[in-house]
Amino acid sequence: MKNLIFLFIIASLYSCSTTKNYHVSNESKNSKESLNAPYVLLISLDGYRWDYTDKYKPKFLSNFKKSGASVKSLRPSFPTKTFPNHLSLATGMYPMNHGIVGNSFYAPTMRESYSLRNREAVTDPRFYLSKPIWVLAEEQSLKSATYFWPGSEAKIDGKFPSYYLTYNHSAPHADRIKTIIEWFKLPESIRPHLVTLYFSDVDSAGHKFGPNSPEVKSAIEKVDHSLNTLNQELKRLKLPINIIIVSDHGMDDVSEEKVELIASGELREDIELSFKIVGSGPLIHFYSNDNPLISSEATLERINKNAKNFKCYDKDSTPRKLNFRENDRIGDIVCIAKEGWSIGIKEGKLPKGNHGWSQFEGMNMHSILYADGPDFKKNTEIGTVNNIDLYPLIAKILNLKIEHKIDGSIDKIKELLK
Repeated sequence: MKNLIFLFIIASLYSCSTTKNYHVSNESKNSKESLNAPYVLLISLDGYRWDYTDKYKPKFLSNFKKSGASVKSLRPSFPTKTFPNHLSLATGMYPMNHGIVGNSFYAPTMRESYSLRNREAVTDPRFYLSKPIWVLAEEQSLKSATYFWPGSEAKIDGKFPSYYLTYNHSAPHADRIKTIIEWFKLPESIRPHLVTLYFSDVDSAGHKFGPNSPEVKSAIEKVDHSLNTLNQELKRLKLPINIIIVSDHGMDDVSEEKVELIASGELREDIELSFKIVGSGPLIHFYSNDNPLISSEATLERINKNAKNFKCYDKDSTPRKLNFRENDRIGDIVCIAKEGWSIGIKEGKLPKGNHGWSQFEGMNMHSILYADGPDFKKNTEIGTVNNIDLYPLIAKILNLKIEHKIDGSIDKIKELLK
């Protein structure tokens, strides 16, 4: 009896120690062809501006950038917000085509709203109009895993990643690292060849304190330390892992002296009664109600008449270079502020730092792409590339076929490869 009790205790302890903290969406195995594919670990540092490494000199990231392959900057897609750009990185499509046109927006055909804090919306596959890289992998019998990535909690095209987690902003770095290592230690037949990882620290500090603050420096140092720890653990596995470190957008200072209200008085009242209003800061959408008091055309003319540091467009006349039109999830009227300026329908509390402005006004919205591993050149830097180009690059490394139309191109970014 004592022996049985002892064995039960040991079994219970083992069970507790191996309890998964992630979802397993299927029990399939990698195909025989997939077993020979390399590995890709895609890491996102939310809000890490293109010049932060030179500015703050984090030890690991500085060495990683120098020793491997990198770009001068990664040009984000418009709007330069978190969810749209994580989906552009993951699908190779502009937001107007992958459907996530903002962190918050309204979808008229669905008559539903989307926001990053709305769990029901975030997990609803109807909002996602393009194929993420993990779905491409799963369709071709290559297992994938996501430790947080916008869109990965939705069953897109009928598939989840093989392994994924429900988003938890406060998940400790140590837990994230532990799970990544666990995935790469799985038996070869069920080991993911594509893994994603996400850190929000730098973005959070940038919003709260501004990009030039000591708090941003501290956040970068924290993430840098965790990346170094992860890298050391990965080296012990002796697997051919290609590590790609990216960010979704940059960050700029916000000033109370650079605020402009879009409308006031009677015009503001008419607008509020005629439109569903989404957004503030760099960008605002106006979705016309079924029976508006004033038309979109009249509203556009009246707003632009007095606009100084922003301009409003109808959804199909936004600057073509932004690739932000011809989608009903974009407001009937879109107002875009000049970089550094904040716009709104009413006065409100401002963050110390923000993003969302055009990627073509200066470079403060630009992000990073550093890579190292068996498929990448050493000591190489190329010029600026678009973030939609990452999708075909990862597909090439993993020998995945892209048989659908994408906006990205491998022509320039392939210079990073051996």
